This record gives sequence, C-alpha cells and structure tokens, in this order.
Amino acid sequence: MQVKAGGLVTNSNQSASYYRMLARGTSITGDAVYYNPAGLAFLDQGFTVSLNTQMIWMQRTINNDFPALKTHLESPNTFRTGEFIGNLYVPVFPGVYAAYKTGNWTFSLGFNPPAGGGSVEFEKGLPMLELPVSVLPATVSGAGIPTTNYSMNSMLKGSSIVYGVQAGASYRINDMIGVFGGVRMLFASNSYEGYLKDIKINPNLTTLGLGSFLSGEMIDAAQMNAAGDAILAYAGSLPEPNPQLTAIGGGLKVISSQIPGTTELDVVQKGSGIAPILGVHLNVGNLNLAAKYEFNAKITIKNETKQNAMDMYPDGKELRSDVPALLSLAGSYDILPALRLSVTYLHHFEPQATIESWDAPNQRIVNRQDLIDKGTNEYQAGLEWKITDKLTISTGCQYSDVSVSDAWQNDIAHNLTNFTMGLGAAYQLSDRLTLNIGGLYTWYDPVSVKSATYTQTYDRTNKALAVGIDFKF
Repeated sequence: MQVKAGGLVTNSNQSASYYRMLARGTSITGDAVYYNPAGLAFLDQGFTVSLNTQMIWMQRTINNDFPALKTHLESPNTFRTGEFIGNLYVPVFPGVYAAYKTGNWTFSLGFNPPAGGGSVEFEKGLPMLELPVSVLPATVSGAGIPTTNYSMNSMLKGSSIVYGVQAGASYRINDMIGVFGGVRMLFASNSYEGYLKDIKINPNLTTLGLGSFLSGEMIDAAQMNAAGDAILAYAGSLPEPNPQLTAIGGGLKVISSQIPGTTELDVVQKGSGIAPILGVHLNVGNLNLAAKYEFNAKITIKNETKQNAMDMYPDGKELRSDVPALLSLAGSYDILPALRLSVTYLHHFEPQATIESWDAPNQRIVNRQDLIDKGTNEYQAGLEWKITDKLTISTGCQYSDVSVSDAWQNDIAHNLTNFTMGLGAAYQLSDRLTLNIGGLYTWYDPVSVKSATYTQTYDRTNKALAVGIDFKF
C-alpha cells in the first residue's frame, strides 16, 4: 500500500530533503546513502549521519455506479451513494542514513521503507464486499416477494510495510569520479483485517395479502428462515393445500440460506529478498551527473491466514511480490554560486518483475506484471536558493507516469498517474548540524474502469510533512 507518489511498488519519498526539492539524484549529503550512494565518495572525511521522519495523510476514494448499491439503507431514510472512502495516516515514516569517509573510501548504512508502508481503513468496506449483497433485493423480488432495500455492516483494513537495510562502499577514483557497490535486504510484512456481517433485507408479504407475517421491516437470515417456517406451518394448518403459501414459505427458507452470515478476514503475509545496487557519480566543475541501478529483489510472501473471507487469502499460499529493478539518472548544475538546478529521471522495471495475486473466483494465480503496459517513469526537477550563509530555500515537482491496464486496477491495489509539488528549507544550525523541513501535496488523475454492469472510479489525495537532521563529526 503505497503512501505517496512513486512507482507501483517503490516510493521516492525517503528523506526530508526530498520533500523540499524532490530531485535528489545527485545528492552528496546524508540522504545520498539512498538516492546517490556513489556521491558519498565526495563527502568530507569522518562521519555523516541523516535522521528523517515523515507524517503522511492520504485518502482513497472508490466510486461505483452500480444501481443496486443505492438501495443500501445506511440509516433511516439515508441510502448509500456508491462511494467508499479509505483513510490512511502514517505518523512515523523513518529514513536513517550513516556514512564514514576515510581516505578515498566511504562505507555506508541505511534503514528505510523503500517499498512503502502504511495502513488504510475502509470503514464501510469495499465494493467487492458489498456488490454481491446489493443484488439480494432484486433476487428476492424476482422470487415473488417484494423487497426494496438491504443493510449490512462491513469493514476492511490493510497495512503494508517493506523495510530495507542497505550497506555498501563508495570509492573516489579521482577528483571527478566516484563509484559504489552495495546491497539492500528487504523485509515485507502485510496484514488484512475485515468483516461482513449484519446483512438484512426488507421482504414485504403484506402486499400479497398475507397479513403481518413480514411487513417490510429489515430482517436478517435467521428471522427470514423463521418467517418461512411460520408460513409453512400456517399453510399446513389450512383445510386445503395452498400452493402459493407453500411456495413463499419454502422460498423464504431457500433465500435465507443464501444470505451470508458473519464473514471475517484476518491474514498476515511475510517475505524477504535482496537487491544488489551499483552507482557512479561524475563531478565536472559546476556540473554533477549521477546514475544508480537497483536490481530486482525477488520476494516470496506466504499467507498466514486465520479467517479467510471470500477465499481471498488461502492459508499457506505463496505468491511472488518482487520489488522491481530501478534506474536513476540525474544531473545538477550551479547556475549561480547560490542557485542550483537539479533534475532526476527514474524508471521502474515493473513488467520485468514477478507480481502475483490470488484470483479467488477462478482459484488461480494471476501474474499482475502482465497487466502493466510499461514501467513507471518519473520526472523530477528541483531548485535550491541559498539566500544566506545559513538558510537555503527550495522547491520542486515530480510527475509519475503510471502505465497500467484497466485490469490492473482493483479495490485493494490500484495505481494512478500523479503530480507532486514540494516546498521547504534547510537551515544550518552550526558547522556540523543542518535542519531540513519540507511539505508536499500530490494530485492524482482519477481512473474509471468499466465492466458489463457498472463503472468504478478510483481517486486519491495525499499530503505530507517531513523533518530531518543532518550532522557530521
């Protein structure tokens, strides 16, 4: 579950300095451990440490125009609009980086969630949970028992985190060139909790001249079954057979048996993988150029399932959930001694990864990477202006071009093309200590996916703040 703009799996927001300018591909400060590890070869001698955290707020909105959804009675005289909202709040999203420069060598360590993290809760469930229930009134009416609406109680909460621990070494070949080689261990953990319960409908038999057996009140499956028994008993007490009563009583019992009872979901998924990383940095006067390549991390996650609503996550099932390879190409130029322009291009090799999901209705594994038209491309640009010896202000923007087919989008995993703006500042508290602060906002392009009976539209909003401290000694 991604918490910001980025590739389908990998997140770009990994430091406070990123928030204030976005294009960090040529960084030669503490967060270069993640963004430009070859640039660490140009650090000062000794230790450099960067501590960062973020607060993130996101809202996911799914709108479904299936007509039957609008008969859902949420409260007296209030019906559902077909809108499902999921809220996500991440109070702490860490990025911790350390490097030690000795001679021409720099050794570095990093800890962050490079493939995202967060928890989102849909308090009123998801379309995939409600759509099968929404057709009950039409089904019961079709059986000859007038029914106009339904009610239910559902919820789904999902959380995801992929922590990365990175280690490597950079070497300064000469005054112009630095290189890096390293590795990142990834540890993935997902969990899903939810339920579907309290399903009720309002069959009305008074319109069929059956007195007060059912008068349109909301009843659950047990009450409907009891009403069926009562009608059958009444029909059996009559001096002559009554086929209509017998059919209605039997029909109520059949329908009651088809209404789901309480269905719960409780599953945890875990897995790990490893990704080698290579990098190079070139410094020519006012111009810096950098490249980084992260190899594909093969991760197999395994379901640990306690409750399995709708057979969504079979216990013990193993699925591949790779973190795709990533290429970063970046450049920065000092237009003036106090003014720097930076740009970064990122390409995520998602079609070349293996990303599987479980198709419960058809009992098969789906290779979701086949639903990706091309890998995600990101374009970042940032501007820094050092207005005093201590204060630097900056801004930046990022465009993430997500290219997936409609079949990729679903209630739990959907991705949207987006545009992000960031703004912030760096303040040098002392010769060894720098404070970074920043905030950003992301706009998403809604996507509408049509099926045979409805159109479902996905949208999001995202805002976030970050603070970080860089120090050297």
